[in-house]
Amino acid sequence: MNRLWKLWSLLYFVILLYVVFFARRRPYPTWNPRQWHFRWIPFETKWHLYTQGYEVSGIYLDILGNIIMFTPLPLFLFIVFGVRNYWKLLSSAFLFSTVIETIQYVTNIGFADIDDIIFNTIGGLLGVLIIDGVKRALDKDTIT
Repeated sequence: MNRLWKLWSLLYFVILLYVVFFARRRPYPTWNPRQWHFRWIPFETKWHLYTQGYEVSGIYLDILGNIIMFTPLPLFLFIVFGVRNYWKLLSSAFLFSTVIETIQYVTNIGFADIDDIIFNTIGGLLGVLIIDGVKRALDKDTIT
């Protein structure tokens, strides 16, 4: 069973890295520092797009995609790597997201955005809450 979880974990990370760095919607790296830009102000771009009448479904998809993409991360860290501390699980989601955004900034692949870090961390929090809910449900089951 552990081997199967390791395989699922590997598949998750490969898909995650593909979506973040290699999916067709990503621009090619330019390595031109004048084009490097990090969006530091939370929700500024999304608010601008929303108020200017851009396609709202794309904004929602971006938000939900970032959350959903990081929800499995704590689950795999908990099951495969034995990380049991909830703060470490949540911190791992935050740090992994920060590393991804830093790589996007340095390589100019995609768009480095503070919103992604925020929503990815919320996805990590959702994963931790799922773990906690399942643990509580199983603990109740063994007591009764």
